[in-house]
Amino acid sequence: LFFCLAGGISADKNNTSNSTDSVCPSVHQHPRYVAVKKNMPIYFICYSNDPKNMQWYKTAEDSEDICGLDKNTSQYTINRTDTFINLTFFRVTYEDSAIYVCDRKNIPEKKYLHACGTELRVMGHSSIKQIQNRNTLKDAIIIIQSILLVVFISIPILLLLDKVSDSKKSPEEDHTYEGLEVEQMATYEDITPFRDVKAKWTVGEHPGEE
Repeated sequence: LFFCLAGGISADKNNTSNSTDSVCPSVHQHPRYVAVKKNMPIYFICYSNDPKNMQWYKTAEDSEDICGLDKNTSQYTINRTDTFINLTFFRVTYEDSAIYVCDRKNIPEKKYLHACGTELRVMGHSSIKQIQNRNTLKDAIIIIQSILLVVFISIPILLLLDKVSDSKKSPEEDHTYEGLEVEQMATYEDITPFRDVKAKWTVGEHPGEE
């Protein structure tokens, strides 16, 4: 069986000189956080120099109540050795989702528990699938953001390089007719072959006659 204590119970001085000395005492819990499917087994390990005087407590983040897990039940079992104390759940349920703290026995209030507990979250199959889908969506969003970032950075750089290339390859100006005035351009009358033909026309000869 397990017993539950409300947070309003006053603490005895002999029982409260334990975990207030440090945030994490000399005990070591493993794991610190675990999420499992419903009806799956799970166990927690608490290493301590004095496991016989240690026990597991169940509490919630938004509650001041604590439940001491001291004896074996049909839902869980507690195993003590010379160096550790184990808490094993045979088949977890949604009600088992809580924070489990391994601390000294007979602690009356939650504020005297150390802050290095183990959080257990029991989820259904759909919840785990939703988490996987959410992680996949996050990965896709990160990839898309990376591609867009590369595109937005590359476009200005390419435009700048193209502008610099155009400035270096500007075509040379055509100076073929530079300095040639219209008055200096030869007419048909100034060209010798055409001038002789015009002279024959003035005499009365046809260009085709000899």
